[in-house]
Amino acid sequence: MKRGTEATFTIPENGFGIVSAYARQLELEAQARGEHRPAPRPLQMGEPNFLTPKHIRQAAIETLEQDIIPYGPSSGWHWLRELLAEKIERVNGYHVGAENVAVSMGGTNALQSIFHAIVGHGDEVLVPDPCWPLYYNQLLTCGATAVPYVLDAANEWLPSIADLERLVTPRTRILLINTPGNPTGAVFPRALIADLLEFARRHDLYLLSDECYDQIVFEGVHVSPATMLNEEEMEQGRFIGVYTFSKTYAMTGWRVGYAVAGKALIKDIIGVLAANHTNVSLIAQRAAGAALKGPQDCVSTMRDAYHRRRDLATDLLKAHDRYIYTPHGAFYALIDVRDRSGHTSRKGSQFSLDLLREYNVMVTPGSSFGATTGDFVRISLAASDEDVAHGVRAICEFAER
Repeated sequence: MKRGTEATFTIPENGFGIVSAYARQLELEAQARGEHRPAPRPLQMGEPNFLTPKHIRQAAIETLEQDIIPYGPSSGWHWLRELLAEKIERVNGYHVGAENVAVSMGGTNALQSIFHAIVGHGDEVLVPDPCWPLYYNQLLTCGATAVPYVLDAANEWLPSIADLERLVTPRTRILLINTPGNPTGAVFPRALIADLLEFARRHDLYLLSDECYDQIVFEGVHVSPATMLNEEEMEQGRFIGVYTFSKTYAMTGWRVGYAVAGKALIKDIIGVLAANHTNVSLIAQRAAGAALKGPQDCVSTMRDAYHRRRDLATDLLKAHDRYIYTPHGAFYALIDVRDRSGHTSRKGSQFSLDLLREYNVMVTPGSSFGATTGDFVRISLAASDEDVAHGVRAICEFAER
């Protein structure tokens, strides 16, 4: 039987898919018995439970009705890149021009294109553990190796520079950071960002900053490493920022993201984007433009809801003696499912399947995000208040059985 390359057929199945497949299996088994199984409580996906704001949807509708939908520049339409440069200065606090920005099909596509532009066989990339699991898959397709550095639960899920020093080798090309973080919700403080930037300078590494949750912060301030660079350093290409409309504006399915880097490096990234998909749809880009130019109260409304659900979840965890930390951003929480003595009767992966079968609650096993979180499950706070409350209670009850 013919297969793809080794890099592609060794990509592991993620925990999201396993839990979803089991939910479907349970539904079919119920149907075979002549029973109805209600839809599970959905705490597994980072999928905002909000409609995309009306003014954004309206811009897409008007584009469909009034415009020819042509091919476009692989870098994104210049008017959108100008708006993105303005957003970077207004929200993220550093100055770039439109020529420093490239529009992509979501943050995922931006990351994949960056990896293909920079790394290849034998190269190493320092990635957080736990982290968004597609980092590993994307690097596999490039032939590069992901080298995990531990985020410490006892230290608010923050990394240690000393640990990074032990992991860096002559083959290391990129230090990848993600703040606010998935799956932890950690927000890196300014002093740590400065230390990470200095580490990248010291070892001549690219600093790839995944800032996809940059506008979902509950306490503290999101700090981009680029705010600590002068214009010359920015143009040297050490920093690469990745952003998306998916989380901030409830636009996951619209697939619009963007990368920011020095002009020479962004040109290389655009070359990969062109090879991947030619261009992002004008419809989606018009919607993204409307998101940037339109009222921003939708952002604060959604952020306030995630904040409220964060507080709801942490209060319940405290009441059930399962509280470990407070997520300060993004919309996730990791929950330790060991018993009170610290013993593990079920790893997070088995716990997730058993919880779905017995309580009809879907969560993501912590093992999906790295070796550090095998005894955890991740919940998404982008579900309803009722689902979050029901799900957290079910997790706490089941963990004690």
